[in-house]
Amino acid sequence: MTNYRKRRRKPVNRTFEILIGVLAVLLVCCAHAGRISPQSFFLAPFAALGFMPLLLIALAALVVAMLWRRWWAVLEIVAAVVFTAPIISQFVPINSPDEGPPVPADTTMILDVMTYNVLGFNYIDPEINAESSTTMRLILDANPDVVLMQESLPGGLEWTEIPSLVPLVNEIKAKYPYCYFGNEGLSLMSKYPFTTQPLTESIESRSPLGYNRNNTAYLARAYDLQMPNGKQLRLVNFRLQSYHLSFGKNQSVRVSPEAKPSRIERMRRSFALREKNATTLRQAIDNSPATVIVCGDMNDITTSHVYRTIKGDDLKDAWRDAGTGYAYTYNKFGLLYRIDHIFYRGSVKALNAKRLKGGSSDHYPLVATFDIDIK
Repeated sequence: MTNYRKRRRKPVNRTFEILIGVLAVLLVCCAHAGRISPQSFFLAPFAALGFMPLLLIALAALVVAMLWRRWWAVLEIVAAVVFTAPIISQFVPINSPDEGPPVPADTTMILDVMTYNVLGFNYIDPEINAESSTTMRLILDANPDVVLMQESLPGGLEWTEIPSLVPLVNEIKAKYPYCYFGNEGLSLMSKYPFTTQPLTESIESRSPLGYNRNNTAYLARAYDLQMPNGKQLRLVNFRLQSYHLSFGKNQSVRVSPEAKPSRIERMRRSFALREKNATTLRQAIDNSPATVIVCGDMNDITTSHVYRTIKGDDLKDAWRDAGTGYAYTYNKFGLLYRIDHIFYRGSVKALNAKRLKGGSSDHYPLVATFDIDIK
């Protein structure tokens, strides 16, 4: 009688599942890192920035796990994606135009709002400034009703003092008869009359570069539009502290006037300063009318604590509600994130949102279409 030895099953190497488990945990932590203030844990904002790269890695790992039939790994990734789905929808909303709210029959009840960091129309770059401004050309071709600009005409310069804008001055004045250009670099071009007031320190307390006494780049200004229907609509334009990825002369990012900190250290300081900016801006929003549209260069993303602070419980994100797909507004240093935002609340509703590409700025503009007569 033949004896058969019982075959011993070869042990399964679970290293892949362990690595995927670590990746899944990191993905969930990065998705919710914005719940933690940079003042409490300095790595939190860095983790928030890492969410989208980790998500792409996780999706690639999911394909590999399915091909290798490593079902535990598949389950781990799927679970992480489910837990982070609300965050993913902020980055990549899916809004079908056919399912959007109806467009009002009265076109005077529709307002197209653009926010755009125009980088001073590259007035200090002789090569770009020698040609007609592609940034302003992009604005004029888009033809929004109001354009809220950050880093616009610096130091109170006139149109005619920037060579790239001279060929377009007549067209600008014809389309936008109501304009405000402040020394702080926050500007508005509008088809409707308005009044304006600063929401930060007075211009007199600022340096020629627009920085306030605390050497931060926080800026905010309110504009009250006089609409054709007799209503008044508050717009808020803002710019928060930059990341300072390229080192400049701003003393707030230096260890001392003579020392140059590392890029990581500059980012860490910028995160902390921007957190203070967000708190101040939120107070200004709380003191604004019930109906308001808030636009600007946040210099931060939707997973950040800064975003959560400004948005609060009352503001809605126009891109989340009416945009479609992934849209980045910053186009330098490989940081392809949406750091420019349009928020709103009250008797207005976002009907559509889009990101435009072009121009010579390091930002792309966002445009949102609003129904401004919601009952």
